[in-house]
This record gives sequence, structure tokens and C-alpha cells, in this order.
Amino acid sequence: MAAHERDLRAALDELCARQPVVSGIEVDLVAGRTARIGLGDRRLALGPLAPVGLALLAWARRDGGILALDAVGRYGPYWWLRLSTSAQPVTLLSRALWLSSNGGGPPVVPGPDRPEVAAAPTFL
Repeated sequence: MAAHERDLRAALDELCARQPVVSGIEVDLVAGRTARIGLGDRRLALGPLAPVGLALLAWARRDGGILALDAVGRYGPYWWLRLSTSAQPVTLLSRALWLSSNGGGPPVVPGPDRPEVAAAPTFL
């Protein structure tokens, strides 16, 4: 378990260093309040999310700015991740986190208000 978590953390750190742009967010309330976040060729799944976490994700999607993954880490038994938005960062807590290739299942589709973004912007 520790080796798997170490490998996952290394892959997440490498992913965060590139500050990938969020290409889509899917929230599945039926499957235990899980969320899937598309990051180009990768997909980050997390859950279960508390109602406040779901509200923050919904707010970030409606914000209208470009979302990017800034950081991921551990806080005791929880994983946390921070998404940058045009207004302020959004931090989510989840007990479980999975990282996979976006080709491993149906693609994460952009929301109706979020077009697909091809290139990552530079953040200051």
C-alpha cells in the first residue's frame, strides 16, 4: 500500500508541475458523490466528496475562467487537491483518489459552459 501511494504521489507531483488545464468535470451523485476531472490525457477521480466539496466544484465550473490543477497532497487519511480559478483557488478533500489515462474509459466531457482547452496557460 505504501509503495502504491508513493508512486501515485510521484505521478501527481509530476502532473502538478505541468499545471494541466482542466478539460472537463463530471460529478456522479448516484455513485457516492464522486467526481472525475479531465486533465488532457489524464483523468483524476476522487470521492466521496462532502456536499461543500460538490458545491465548490460546481462553483469552479460556473466561474468561467480557466481551471488548472495546482497541487495535490495528503492531510492525514485524506487526499486534498487545489484547482486554480480566475477568482480564487478551490481546495477539495477526498478519502480516495485515482489517476488514470483518459483513454481508459469514456472521455471526460467539458461542461456546456466550458469549452475544450488545447494549451495550458502560463500562471504567475
